[in-house]
Amino acid sequence: MELCLAVPAMDTLARLARDVAPTVVGDPTPVDELQVPLAINLVAVTVGAIAGTLRAADEREVDVVGMFTLAMCGGFGGSLVRDLLLGNLPPVAFRTPSYIVVVLLATVVGSVFVAYLDRLERPLWVMDSLSIGLFAAVGTNAALLADLTFLPAAIIGTVASVGGLMLADGLQARPSTLLYRGPPVVLAGGAGALVYVLLYDVLAETVVTVLAVAAAFAIRIAGYFWDLHAPSPIRERLGLRSRVRRVWRRLGANPPTWHEPY
Repeated sequence: MELCLAVPAMDTLARLARDVAPTVVGDPTPVDELQVPLAINLVAVTVGAIAGTLRAADEREVDVVGMFTLAMCGGFGGSLVRDLLLGNLPPVAFRTPSYIVVVLLATVVGSVFVAYLDRLERPLWVMDSLSIGLFAAVGTNAALLADLTFLPAAIIGTVASVGGLMLADGLQARPSTLLYRGPPVVLAGGAGALVYVLLYDVLAETVVTVLAVAAAFAIRIAGYFWDLHAPSPIRERLGLRSRVRRVWRRLGANPPTWHEPY
């Protein structure tokens, strides 16, 4: 009798667990980049992968495996970082085999024609500048689809735009180019992410993506032509206390004596 009662009770508990689990844990289905065409993503991955092969070509000791690794960092390193931050696993790059095929082709081209790739540096720079905005838009889009709010979504988009560069710097044990004064890569990615998240609910998806890419490209071009970069921290005293004392004396007041720090 007890066994007959226990079986229906266990079935009821199992049904309740299945009904409650999606509410508590959340939908485990990964978030795909549904709103950005695959062809555009593949163009961005191609440009990033070729840029990674150019980076590998700068070092004589890098072999084909190293070139493939750097091509992979440039091609979809940002999407890997983004998916890890969003908990979107397995990453989109590994759920879309065409991404890996593109990186493999870029490695083959880089290893065979490495002596000629430097002639493409300027057009690739232009395409890479465009891809920064595109990666920022795709990263922000994935963050918004994951129900993140304004600021976290913009941060995710910015990280996605420079994630490949961060991974490549770490693998090559180089000082991160993102931490030192130089081209406004992070500013460009941040501008694209901000434009995307601000206009996401206002304009059509394609229009928002184009505007985000244009904003990132404009910042990158401005940095190239007008030496635009992030401001440096103030490393000297401003002399505010002395200026305040002079103003007080002009007003006829007797300012207190402040001791300057060592």
